[in-house]
Amino acid sequence: MNYEAQRQASLESPTFSQLNAWLTKRIRELSVETLASQAFTCTACGEVSGEYLVDYEGQTYRFDTATTYAFLEFILAKQPTAVG
Repeated sequence: MNYEAQRQASLESPTFSQLNAWLTKRIRELSVETLASQAFTCTACGEVSGEYLVDYEGQTYRFDTATTYAFLEFILAKQPTAVG
């Protein structure tokens, strides 16, 4: 199977569909968690166009789903942790 056919089969697999649903859910959750860092994510954009808009530190970024997830995780990792 050539690369393109294998890639297309992967994208059409039930596992990829489950991964995509999980990523979408996690992006919604992370969007709320990153508000403390002044990061604003258009989650509706991801559902409509497949890309997300993220406003952070005066910049607007347009990312695909996987990059949005990684970027929001990155923002959270930069936040100071509360010591209780």
